[in-house]
Order: sequence, then C-alpha cells, then structure tokens
Amino acid sequence: AGAGASCDKIRVCELKISGCMECGACEKTGVCAIRDDMQDVFPRFLAADAVVIATPIFFMNTPSQMKAFIDRFQCQWSKKYLLKQPLRETEKTRRGYSIAIGGTKGPSLFNGLNLLLKCFFPIVDIEYDEEKSLFYRSVDEKGAIMRHETAADDARRLGRLIAAGE
Repeated sequence: AGAGASCDKIRVCELKISGCMECGACEKTGVCAIRDDMQDVFPRFLAADAVVIATPIFFMNTPSQMKAFIDRFQCQWSKKYLLKQPLRETEKTRRGYSIAIGGTKGPSLFNGLNLLLKCFFPIVDIEYDEEKSLFYRSVDEKGAIMRHETAADDARRLGRLIAAGE
C-alpha cells in the first residue's frame, strides 16, 4: 500500500473455511455449495490484480488452513474447465507471488509450496513468479522474521514491483 497500490489482506487463519467435500455441485453451476467465509473471499480474490500467498511451512508445505483455502477453488476449476466460463470479466494478466518461512535449512524446504502454487495459480488465471517470490529458511519462532536482516526490505521491494505492475 505504501507504493501507491491498494491492498486487500485476507487472513486465512481467521476465516471459517470448510474443506472441499467434492460434492460435485460446482461441476454443474461453477459455484461452491458450501456456505462459509469463502463466499466473501472468491470475488475479492478474483478481483485482485496480483496475489501474494504468505505462509509458514509445516512439513514441507503450507498449513492445512491454506490448503483448505486453495482446495475450495475447485469451483473455479469447474467453472473454467468444465463449464468453459471466464472467471473474470477482464483477461488482464495477473501475477502471483509467495512469501514463505520455514524453520529448517533443507534445500527442498519450499518445493512442496512451489509445486502447489504452480498448479493452483494457473487455475485462477495467475502467472506464478517464483523468481521474485521470497523464501526464508531457519525462521522458526514467532516474530523471528522481524529480526531477519533483509526480509523487511525484500518485502518492500516486492511490494513496489507489484504496485508498478511488474
């Protein structure tokens, strides 16, 4: 927001989200039959020009709340691929990024998240920019990222790039 763009923050951990039940209703309508906080999220998410998924890493992937969030976009998959309907009124290219932290130093720490986002983002018409995304290892305790020597500057730089449409 400081770079001149408006920002809509969705805190997945504070939402009441049920997992996808694969009931098949969305295959006929493109609309999810489950009524919970996702009904408010879908239009906000689809209206965004850019999306940043910020997440800790648990067992080499995103926590279950974020996975349930992503799984609920099955209705958008159905709308796009089964019903052949556009998700948005505009075809403007959208960019997606991730900011992730994990407690270990392992080289494959972020592989699960990156694979998930490479599958998810195209479904919702977003191009994933893994190269500009931010990944931090050895950040385990709550608030430790605030003491990281470059994280705050890195995040501001990413925010400026997003605001500039890059």
